[in-house]
Amino acid sequence: MTAVLDVSGATVRYGGVAAVDDLSFRHEAGGVIGLIGPNGAGKTTLLNVLSGAVRLSAGSFALNGQDLSARRPHQIARHGITRTFQNLQVFGSLSVLDNVLLPRVARGWGTALGDMVRLPRAHRRITAEREVAAGLLDRVGIAEYADTPAGSLAYGLQRRVEIARALAGDPALVLLDEPLAGLSRSESTDLAELFTKVADEGVTVLLVEHDVASVLAVSGRVLVLDHGRLLADGTPDEVSANPDVRAAYLGEEWT
Repeated sequence: MTAVLDVSGATVRYGGVAAVDDLSFRHEAGGVIGLIGPNGAGKTTLLNVLSGAVRLSAGSFALNGQDLSARRPHQIARHGITRTFQNLQVFGSLSVLDNVLLPRVARGWGTALGDMVRLPRAHRRITAEREVAAGLLDRVGIAEYADTPAGSLAYGLQRRVEIARALAGDPALVLLDEPLAGLSRSESTDLAELFTKVADEGVTVLLVEHDVASVLAVSGRVLVLDHGRLLADGTPDEVSANPDVRAAYLGEEWT
């Protein structure tokens, strides 16, 4: 099977400091990959690399055999990698449906321009895209808020809008950067269940999160970074029992 994600020797240097240091791993399609580590371990830097916001100093990464290391963010998104961010980035004045519709319409902007002189075709296309967007809202459990301004929703629901928008690009890989931050325990549990559901549908989820218990609960595989290097890679049970991980991150009291 072709690896969905193949990271080889990935290195990001800022001056003499390596934020990501010779990182390599491969992952086949599907499942939730948890990415944990102390503050400054390089987790968000790695997501920035995979989404095109930061260029590698050395190494490469590929999706389904396609090297994306030198691609721009919009090109990477079109090749199947989308993401959410630590800070909410919804369009507050737009409806929830339009927040999710926007990336689908933007992805086909060239066709949309051509459709301007063929209005019936444009109408059919937008109608079809709205149906897809509405299905995504149902998929993440917020269909009832389709016509509600996204900025008026509770924080946890806005997180679901972001996830639906990330899925709107039909990704093979979704990068989630601390999606549980600021949520209550029940909200975190519900949202974590959604990650599992998305992964079960064949989308690989790479989850960066400080809530280690939630990461271990939903991930089939866990990567631990420390000072930009891969400290451990294994199942949740293997990682939580690893003495190096305990010493660097979890602490000896972790059970």
